[in-house]
Amino acid sequence: MERLPLNSLDNIRDLGSIQTRDGYHILPGRLLRGGDLYHASYDDQNDLRRIYRLTTIIDLRTDREREERPDASIYGAEYVSVPVMEKKPALFWGRDRIEALIHFHGDGGAYMYQLYEDLVLGRRDQHAYGEFLRLLKHHGEGAVLWHSMAGKDRAGVGTALLLEILGVPRETILEDYMYSGICLHDDIQAVLRILEERRVPRRVLTNAKDILGVKGAYLEHAFEKILERYGTFDKYMKKALGLSAFDKNFLRDRYLRKNPG
Repeated sequence: MERLPLNSLDNIRDLGSIQTRDGYHILPGRLLRGGDLYHASYDDQNDLRRIYRLTTIIDLRTDREREERPDASIYGAEYVSVPVMEKKPALFWGRDRIEALIHFHGDGGAYMYQLYEDLVLGRRDQHAYGEFLRLLKHHGEGAVLWHSMAGKDRAGVGTALLLEILGVPRETILEDYMYSGICLHDDIQAVLRILEERRVPRRVLTNAKDILGVKGAYLEHAFEKILERYGTFDKYMKKALGLSAFDKNFLRDRYLRKNPG
């Protein structure tokens, strides 16, 4: 995995060169994951188009998020909306996330565990992730970028499902997921400083760290719930995501290459 050297976008990464369990690797410059493109500078838009040959953008955000923070329009790139969690209140994904954190009275950790469970078991979200994966299956030349707001939760789960299908070891999937915490560190710290300056109760800071943070336990919980409900990931892939063994092999053929030697 490689964080792209962009100036205005903190969490855009290339999954290229990630290794599978059976001696293959993901082709560089094909699969990009990230956060929204709202603040994409002109130079970064140019780099995504010319250097990384971006041809498709898959937006996993809700209608409200897209209205509040529309993606920069990148010339030549097809834009596709595949909303995840469309029917769940986007408490911490909109522009009012500071106020949402202050007025949230639940348990932040419990909220996140439930969120990740809903992402993989909710019927609407299973359908959305299935559509996302089929778009990758049919993607042609150039790179495809999928994103949520920050690029850690909805995009993180979508990436994890894809990597599992491609045969990437679970520890590598978790490593890629956790790397979002490094990319988003400055943004998270900025939010925490604002909350501290407003002298919020300690529980608000604790909840903010749980909700904004990137914790491997959240993703592990999602995979545990998949196995608890479906028994195996292959059954989940077929029954929940609507993907066949042929689709799985097609994705592998499209994005993997055998390691030399």
